[in-house]
Order: sequence, then C-alpha cells, then structure tokens
Amino acid sequence: MFLKMERMMFVNKNIKKIVVTALMCALFSCMASLNVLAAPKYVNITGEPVVVREKPGTSQKSLTKVHYGDQLVYVGQKKDKKGVYWYQIKLADNKKGWVTSALSQTVDEKDIGRVEVTTKLLNVREKASLKSNVLGITRIGSQFDYFSEVKDSSGQTWYRVHYGENKLAWLLGTYCKVVKKQGDSDSVPDSKTKGKQVEITASPVNVRSAASLKASRIGTTSKGKKYKYLDSDVEQSGRVWYQIQYTAKETGWVLGSLSKTSDDGGTSSTTSTTKTTSKTTAKTASKQVKVTSSILNVRSSASYKGKILTTVKKGKTFKYISSKKDSDGRTWYQIEYKSGKKGWVVSKYTKLTGDTTTKTKTAEKKVKITGSKVVVRASAGKSGKKIAMVKKGNTFKYLSTKKDAKGKTWYQIQYTSKTKGWVMGSLSKIVEAKATTKATTATTKKAAKKVEIIESPVRVRESASTSSKKLGTTSEGKTYEYLATKKDANSRIWYQIQYTSKTKGWVLGKFCKLV
Repeated sequence: MFLKMERMMFVNKNIKKIVVTALMCALFSCMASLNVLAAPKYVNITGEPVVVREKPGTSQKSLTKVHYGDQLVYVGQKKDKKGVYWYQIKLADNKKGWVTSALSQTVDEKDIGRVEVTTKLLNVREKASLKSNVLGITRIGSQFDYFSEVKDSSGQTWYRVHYGENKLAWLLGTYCKVVKKQGDSDSVPDSKTKGKQVEITASPVNVRSAASLKASRIGTTSKGKKYKYLDSDVEQSGRVWYQIQYTAKETGWVLGSLSKTSDDGGTSSTTSTTKTTSKTTAKTASKQVKVTSSILNVRSSASYKGKILTTVKKGKTFKYISSKKDSDGRTWYQIEYKSGKKGWVVSKYTKLTGDTTTKTKTAEKKVKITGSKVVVRASAGKSGKKIAMVKKGNTFKYLSTKKDAKGKTWYQIQYTSKTKGWVMGSLSKIVEAKATTKATTATTKKAAKKVEIIESPVRVRESASTSSKKLGTTSEGKTYEYLATKKDANSRIWYQIQYTSKTKGWVLGKFCKLV
C-alpha cells in the first residue's frame, strides 16, 4: 500500500513538472513572437558625437563614432550593469557595435517611409544638391527606406534614404515617388501570387540562397527559363530580388534586374492605334533665316554628317523652305543659299524673321484613372513588368492603344517626363482636355551666358580638341561663364569657358548645355 502511494506521488510530481515546463515554453514562445513583431528596424542617433562600443557599457572598448541624425540598422538590445539599455547596431562591412539609449532612439517599421525610383538611371548623392558627390547609381523600380525630405534653393524636393550597408544618401524627388508614407502601412499591397512566374531575361544568372549578392550561389539559370514565383525582397541598396522554386525541393533568389514577373498565359499585341493630332497654321508673312553666328556651314542634309556645301556669315538672311530634326533632336532649317540651290543650317546659330503665326491645336487626349489602385506596366499585358501604382483620379498624357492576347484594351501613357507605361482600359478612360489656341511671334533669343555641365567627370582642355592638353576636370551641375563656340576637325562642338578666375578652357558640347 505504501509503495503504491509513493508511486502515485512520484507520477503526480512528474506531471506537474511537465505542465509547468510546457506553460513556461509557451510563455517564452509568445514573448519571443511579440519581440519579433515589435522589433524596431533602425536606431536614430540623437547625440553628437556618440561612441560605438564593442560591448554594452561606458567602460567597454571604443570602436568608432557616429553622429547626430545617422540612421543605423538595429540588431538587438541589452541592459548594462546599471540598468541602462544599449542598442546593438550594424556598422559598415557588417561589423556590429553598441550605442547607449541615452543618446539614441529606436525607429519602428511603421515610422519609416519608402520611395521608389521612376527613371531609368538615377544618381545617389551625398547631399541634397545636384553639385554634391555621387555615391552610386540606382535603377528604375529600386526602393529605399526614407526618413525625411527637404527642398533645395531652387525648390526641388530631395529624399534622405538609407543606402548600402550603413550610408545615408539623397535622391532627387523629381525622379522618385513615395510608395509608403511615414507612419502608414505599405501603400502598395503585394499582388496575388497564384499562377505568378519569374522569367529570366539574361544569361547566365546566378541563383542564390538569400536575397543578397553576398549569399552563397546554389546554381545558375539562363534567359527564357521560367520558375514559380514565391516571394520578393528589397536590399538596403534598393536591389529587388525574386524568390523562385528553383528545383522540386529547392528554392532560391534571382536579381529582379535580370528577370521579370508575369502571370501564366502571357500576352501578345495584336492591334495598335496611335494618337493623332491636327494643327492648322495660318502664315501672315514669308519666313527668312538670319545667321547669328560669325561663320556657319551650309550642309547637304539636316545633320552634322552632311557634306559642307558652303559657309555663310553673320547677319546674312536667306529664304526659309522647311525644318527638320536630326537623331539627336536638333532642329535644322532648309534654306535657299543661292538661286536654285538649297542646303541645311542648324537652327541654334540662326533665327527666323518675319514669322508671325497663329496655331490652333485640337484637344489633347488624356487618360484618367478610374480604379482605386491601378498598376502601370512596361508592356500591354498583365505579364508586363510593374513600373508603379497610380491612384483614382490621376490623369496622364495619352499616347496609344493596344489589345492583348485576350482582347483586353490597354492605354499607353506618359507616366513621367522620361517614362512611358501601360494601364488597363477597364480601370481607366480617355478624356479630352480643352482645345487651345496660341498666338506666337518669333523673337530673338538672348545669347547664352553660362555653360552647365551635365555629365561627370568632364575634361577641361586647353583648346577645342580631344588631343589638347588637359587643364583639369569638372562635374555634373557646375556652371561657368560662356565665352565662345568652336568646331573641331570632326565637326564636334566645343564651348570655351572661364574655368578659373585666370584660366580659360574648352569642354566638349555633348557633355554640357548653354543656359
């Protein structure tokens, strides 16, 4: 009897231990889940400067210093012996360190905004200025966490973003759009993944174990191959990655810039109609072309490659015949330079005289978005790469119409000044703006006084030739006093500038513009 009671007591004790252990595990599991959900994303530095230490505590070894306003990737947190919280952060080259909570604060996911690049290529700059150093180049579709925005002296908006491993940089707002505002949930919901595929658009493409160029390579794939789409991710640098079902048992990641997402079925274009506009011009006086350059070449065609027929001098006027644009967008005027002889001069060094015209333009067509959130795609079909998301009521310039393989109508729009896209006809409609009538009178353009550099870096030379001595270099956004224009033996245009207070130099015309 005694042995029986002893066994029962032993069993009861074991059951109690199991129950208590299970409850504790469940409690810790819940706490861990809560910690994961509540974990911040960044640590904002509020002191100047702040020491980053090897371990939590003011007596620990110093690694480096960070500065007021820096946003660093959050790793974890811990209390020191005095009960003060320290935040573990990620430094450059993936090194980690600790900063005190007394001089920093955590930033939650909901308080971080996100911007997306809308132009083909965009410079990432050190400061909010076109004259600032370029840290790198990003591409259309890249997304970045942003913390603030400012306007420069010319009124242009700049976004302060997290770039690379541990960098803060600036993007020009003209070529970005906000896809998630600070304090909001993500405004661009993930599309349904059922039936979605990833098509490889380059060869060869590495398949990696994680969404990073540093992740191990698990294999390669080639152009045209398709895989089941599983997920997508964006690196701190803005690179987009797609997770695919690489094999029956293995998943992997491929770069978004080397692939595209699509729905099963694909699309094809069957019919296309282009926008037509009509213009009526009533001429009230015959046109003449007056030469404004000291010496100007008359060419056999509307191009710098055209044969030089003769040269004409400043102040001479000729009968205007027609106008034409070359492949670089330059306007040329056809003139009668001798009785019965015709040739072409570039409009930049001439002006039209005796030209007063009235132009009546028919109503311009626009596309108005009627759906709440509509995807703008790179081609007319659901498999087209997603460029952006637009809201109801937004209007864009109409370009053309096309039908996909299923007979659905798509409208091509001018999404930004440099980007075109397609929207579904069922989620938008064509509207007409009011017709406008403009009276224009030809006027003499003011002579350019400045030369603005539009590339980086650009060599400044002693004379108008690529073989001339190099005086130095200049960069995008800088402006100089304009002095003269000259062509070299290859008909390339050069501009003479006041490079320094005592030095004059020449820059190649294709790398700058007159302002």
